[in-house]
Amino acid sequence: MKSEFTQQKLETLLSPKDIGNTVYPTGLFKARLREEFLRTNRTQRQFLYFKIVTRQFDLIGFGKTDSGFIRAWKIAVLSVLTETKFTDVVGYLDETDGLGVIFLDSGMPVLERLRRKILHNINKAGLISVLRKKTKQPVFQVSIYTGLQEKKDQQLDSSIEKFNTRNGDFFTLSRLFYSDILFQANKITTRYKAIFKRAFDIASSFCGIVILSPLLITCAIIVKVSDPKGPVIFKQVRVGKNGSLFTMYKFRSMYINAEERKKELQKYNESNGPTFKMKNDPRVYPMGRILRKFSLDELPQLFNILFGSMSVVGPRPPLPKEVEEYYPWHKMRLSVTPGLTCFWQVSGRSDIGFEDQMRLDNKYVRHGNFGTDIQLVAQTFKVVFKGDGAY
Repeated sequence: MKSEFTQQKLETLLSPKDIGNTVYPTGLFKARLREEFLRTNRTQRQFLYFKIVTRQFDLIGFGKTDSGFIRAWKIAVLSVLTETKFTDVVGYLDETDGLGVIFLDSGMPVLERLRRKILHNINKAGLISVLRKKTKQPVFQVSIYTGLQEKKDQQLDSSIEKFNTRNGDFFTLSRLFYSDILFQANKITTRYKAIFKRAFDIASSFCGIVILSPLLITCAIIVKVSDPKGPVIFKQVRVGKNGSLFTMYKFRSMYINAEERKKELQKYNESNGPTFKMKNDPRVYPMGRILRKFSLDELPQLFNILFGSMSVVGPRPPLPKEVEEYYPWHKMRLSVTPGLTCFWQVSGRSDIGFEDQMRLDNKYVRHGNFGTDIQLVAQTFKVVFKGDGAY
């Protein structure tokens, strides 16, 4: 049976007078959240995004609206809402999820001040013991977005971890990613697209491994004969969706000491960004050039796709050192699962400059769909057979 709390609308618990600011309807609030995200990319003026969830109380069984937990919840929410300025954004979340609040030009100091105010007010009401109750999800789900270069954002991760350790189940803090914005825009459609895309990835990668197994074995023999000293498979840590790390597989196309020699070759780098590209790279052994020209060295990534760390279509997974140099608009390409091929792989491959690669990847993030994936896969076969732009 549903509790009395979840049967009541949010308005019965928090009146418009309590909220005190203009409350945007769900659609407009989502649009404002995306707008502020993109604005911060340009201005680097950070913001905090609060999700004040209400439907959780049905899940954890707090029944009556006059219970101590509900009173503590209301004190906490009002403590936050009374701190909103006229320029801040308040809006309804989907269905009965509750409220969203965007504190503009606000970072960790503002969040700490709000946390202390909440604890002070709840303690003053004699309800501090309520915070020790175990909840299935935090009352306040807070995200922070700075719009800074990735290596500066990574310095924030330790502060986020300390904040979460200190605040238990009442608060949670995380970095806001563009994928969160995309998910908020249309939750149901995004879920179904993700399920359908994953099913396509599993089916196509499994079939690819079975059908291409003779070619995979042939490539493995070529690698071992060409440079017997090293392993057949080259494993490298890459950055996946939302900055997660995973191990990517390739047929080794370079000599065993390739990584050690990279520093001395850096002065010959032909890329205009943090990536390293060199047409006549001396680290590549002769047969390795053929593997790279026709992208045969990438075939082991079918296993990455099967295991779920990659997709058939998506931006290529970058190295952690490259991501550290990313600016905010570059990081938007990390909002989706990385893939084997994408727009810039069929538009010139390595001949495309770094900035143009980023723009083409972001084009996929904004406009990619299943129809786009099929077109890109078909175009990839044509480009790979020609062997243009690969080195």
